[in-house]
Amino acid sequence: MSSSEISVHAAIAKALTEQGMTTLFGVVGEGNIHMIADLVEDHRIRYVKAAREDGAVLMASGYASVTGEVGFATVTHGPGLTNTTTALTQAARSGLPVVLLAGDTDAALPHGRQRIDQAALVAPTGAGFQPITSPATAVDDVARAVGRARAERRPIVLNAPVDVQQGAVAYSPARVNLPPPQAVAPDVEALDRAAGVIAAARRPVIVAGRGAALSGARKSILALANQIGAPVATTLRAKDLFRGEPFDLGICGTLSHGPAVETILAADCLVVFGAGLNSDTTADGSFVAGKRIVHIDLDPAHLGRHTEVTVAVQADAERAAGTLIEWLGELNLRHASTLCTEELRTRLAEFDPRSEFAPYDSGSVDSRELTLLLDRVFPQERTYVSDSGRFMLPGYAWLHVTEPSAFIETVDFGSIGLGLGAAIGAAMGRPDRPVLLTAGDGGLAMELPELLTAVRYGLDLVLVVYNDSAYGAEVSITDLLGRAHDISRLHATNFAAIARGMGASGLTITRPDDLPLIAEAIEKRRGPLVIDVRTDPRTPIPH
Repeated sequence: MSSSEISVHAAIAKALTEQGMTTLFGVVGEGNIHMIADLVEDHRIRYVKAAREDGAVLMASGYASVTGEVGFATVTHGPGLTNTTTALTQAARSGLPVVLLAGDTDAALPHGRQRIDQAALVAPTGAGFQPITSPATAVDDVARAVGRARAERRPIVLNAPVDVQQGAVAYSPARVNLPPPQAVAPDVEALDRAAGVIAAARRPVIVAGRGAALSGARKSILALANQIGAPVATTLRAKDLFRGEPFDLGICGTLSHGPAVETILAADCLVVFGAGLNSDTTADGSFVAGKRIVHIDLDPAHLGRHTEVTVAVQADAERAAGTLIEWLGELNLRHASTLCTEELRTRLAEFDPRSEFAPYDSGSVDSRELTLLLDRVFPQERTYVSDSGRFMLPGYAWLHVTEPSAFIETVDFGSIGLGLGAAIGAAMGRPDRPVLLTAGDGGLAMELPELLTAVRYGLDLVLVVYNDSAYGAEVSITDLLGRAHDISRLHATNFAAIARGMGASGLTITRPDDLPLIAEAIEKRRGPLVIDVRTDPRTPIPH
């Protein structure tokens, strides 16, 4: 190595910092140890030590969710990478920009114990793969991986073979500069057809998805809604985008409350911004039946993908809404609408979820009442993360946030046990907001080692366990099948005691009379707190 050269692993580290890395989540191994050492010792990167490799990727995903920036993770080769596949799939389906720096084995040792075809492993997850093929391309490959994560909004595995890492290169800044995603103006003819459909509607409803939230279209969509007299609703991924508005219907779909269901069913037109219109959003098609649909999305692959639409417009939500406001401004459309009435305003303002569920007394805590309590007593300026499972539905419906990026769901791949890693990443990304994580006992058992990570860094994280000693969804399935519950039942686990053993605080709630203790524990929390609440898997839930 000449005096003008540095090692490739040092070049990779320097290139990553030039691409904006400040925080790295990972598990160290021989395939990535040199790069981590360079990042930590030479560039003072904050390195968060995860307990497991999938946890590291989930942390990077949670970080990306709340910051809007690229999340970075690192693992070693072979089993280090195989352990990430479920987390990579979840992040890919969530559309999150993550770069996973993975070591790879020496190509000259084809029979090494940890050698696998890493590109082939990554492909089915939906993540991208960016190899570092030589010392000469290393810096550009780093820039290309980060640029792709931003532009493609998915994880990119940056693959660094150890033999390439040990090479030498004269460092120079990256010549690759992939542009970030850009706002796309709507096609004039397509938007004109959309405007015609909207102008002809008498009972329009606007539905906004995550694409609308990412484009910053809230203000423009509300202005359009006021102009045409339309109530507004969101998908789950854009949860609470319009919260506080008088005609906010909340979530559109299977989680809609009574007034929202009646209003959406009565609509003759849906104007959809940045939402996929999947079966959950359309309530298995019942919410779109007999309606004209204007579908606006930045990604043409999303247009009409799940639901047949009347007019499809490829465009940024903010650009499209602003143009529609201008074009429709001369028409007196609001007076034609019959949905935004004083009666609806009053019903929405006075709606109480308890009006839609009957009491269920099993001796344990009603998970619905627990959810409503958490919404009241947890600080409102919060990040809310939900693991997956039957317990999640009341939280989706009734646990609120101040804006969509403060809510993280982990259900895109249908896997349980992904919430704790995402919550840790969110706490690192937005330390100004306490994190509320809800999880079931089955899912938590899968990810419990990461509680050590939360304790290690003293995170302001409250984990509430809906502990029904079962895989709750599977109990419902065995009921439908007329089978015994033994295969779905789990041994009763004291997660509060486990939490205390791991260095966190722990509280057990066994009866409804114990519920007031939750507010006190949250108020006095210092570092991670686990609240283990004994619930019943047969408690009715919203659906």
